Amino acid sequence: MTESASSTPGLREQRMRRTRLALCHRARQLTIERGLSGFTVDELCTDVGVSRRTFFNYFPTKEDAVIGHDADGIDEAALAAFTRGDDDAPTLLDALAELAIATVSAWDDEFDAIDPHAIIDREPQLLPRMIGAGQQLEQRVVAAIEAREHLEPGDPLARTAAAVIGALVGRVGHQYFADADTSPVDFATMLRNSVAETRAACAPASAPRP
Repeated sequence: MTESASSTPGLREQRMRRTRLALCHRARQLTIERGLSGFTVDELCTDVGVSRRTFFNYFPTKEDAVIGHDADGIDEAALAAFTRGDDDAPTLLDALAELAIATVSAWDDEFDAIDPHAIIDREPQLLPRMIGAGQQLEQRVVAAIEAREHLEPGDPLARTAAAVIGALVGRVGHQYFADADTSPVDFATMLRNSVAETRAACAPASAPRP
């Protein structure tokens, strides 16, 4: 079995992921519409078409369903390819941008993207947990960078690169969610432009004019 084949999830894993995504997506919708106290686990399960037992197989609480599962924060196949260096990106930052683009492009059309800022606006107490989830995701990216670049654990290059791409994705994501007509293609264009602008900002300064 090839490495790419072995990394492809089986049917059971795909079904589990879709159920997990459906629960998370509907929980986020209901939170924005009604607030966390405005719906029950039973109502969420009815909307998604699963039992309470199934829900608790995936999430211990409603809050956990809203935050989501860390495995769904990034496209696993794209992350594995990034870690192996299976790309021709000219820089590490470009490769990280393509990883983010692949993740957004892999979003299921059945589950429209939901702006996390809308969740925080409705339920501010979820902010620490959302930040924590983001930090966990960043740690996964840092580990992938260390493996790709053959860096020692804790090398500041990996942390810096992860922080830079995180900032760029955050800025572009804000623009993406602000316009209902944007698509994953638009996200890709905006992020690639942002990476190009960042490279330009880090280029040697032009010679002073006489």
